[in-house]
Amino acid sequence: MSCSSKQEVDSLLPAGEMPELRIVLLGMVRVGKSFSGNTILGLGDDLFLSKPGLSTVTQKCQKKMRNINNQKVVVVDTPGLLSIDQTEEEIVRKIKKSINLAKPGPHVFLIVLSVEDKYTKKEVKMVKIIRDTFGQNTMDYTMVLFNYGEELKNTIEDFIIHNENLHNLINSCEYGYHVFDKRPEQVPELLKKINDKVQEAEGRYYTAEMLQEAETALTKTIH
Repeated sequence: MSCSSKQEVDSLLPAGEMPELRIVLLGMVRVGKSFSGNTILGLGDDLFLSKPGLSTVTQKCQKKMRNINNQKVVVVDTPGLLSIDQTEEEIVRKIKKSINLAKPGPHVFLIVLSVEDKYTKKEVKMVKIIRDTFGQNTMDYTMVLFNYGEELKNTIEDFIIHNENLHNLINSCEYGYHVFDKRPEQVPELLKKINDKVQEAEGRYYTAEMLQEAETALTKTIH
């Protein structure tokens, strides 16, 4: 979005109201994507079905929204990658629909990880699938969100630095990382981090055109 068009949109908002914020949740099964969505939109609200287990609970993309501190926040939950219930092709086809649900496009992808899990080759493969699906510039719109931070025995910095692949992932994410650890301020801090980055980027967001470019690039690579 250009500076002028962003200013025009902002000028139409009621006094004190912030521009809409659009978030897409990505990650493997069982990491707590739906839990994260519920946490962002209001603790205790079971907006997205969430339960522990190895099978995926979210079978298709789901969109929920809520007004938080004079800002409309849209969250799109997606099926878990590397699921035992569906093929990679089926899941990728489904998560692509998140872009349409977050029209005109998400400001940020949240890759959800759990501090209770080691960052292994499976997580590396998941990130590669995300990059292949949404394109080489995906990380320009990405933040890592760690769940269950209260379970950390040391600091989150120690957790990150002791895994080279995880450290590289964090460094590649334009929006950095955030930790959910049951503190009352965990959601306001997350939204501020995202809003500050979006403001720096003059309101830009990932678009359907970028997805089309990614699909074309991936097709050329395969053939």
